[in-house]
Amino acid sequence: MTAIDTNILIDLIVASMPSHDSTTEGIRQLHDEVCTTPTNVGECLRLLTHSRLFPKPLKASAAVQAVGELFDFYQIRVLEEDVAWWKDIPEMEKEIPGLKGNEIFDARIALCLRSHNVKRIYTRDADFKKYSFLQVVEP
Repeated sequence: MTAIDTNILIDLIVASMPSHDSTTEGIRQLHDEVCTTPTNVGECLRLLTHSRLFPKPLKASAAVQAVGELFDFYQIRVLEEDVAWWKDIPEMEKEIPGLKGNEIFDARIALCLRSHNVKRIYTRDADFKKYSFLQVVEP
């Protein structure tokens, strides 16, 4: 199973993104079951509705619809997450000393993926290379 990161979800949804075509082709070449995490879903909705990122941001209901249609089209499974995920952050800090700030969100994603034995993530975010159990697949 290959996880799909937020930057890839945005590329797939927003046709005007410069990397939309290459990302779309890349996901077609994965030949693997694809998944994402609840954190990625929240980040995606945040970005699609953000007026500083898009001149015409989507309303929340339209963003939810766009994400749903994408997930249906590519059969993207949203993994379940432990409600106490945050208790495992100290364990992640052993692997990534100095874990802080926005890195906590990547750690949350990584924890969810690890709990489901997901070993690959399709992303443009090089920070995921810090996680020894994840292979980063770049578009």
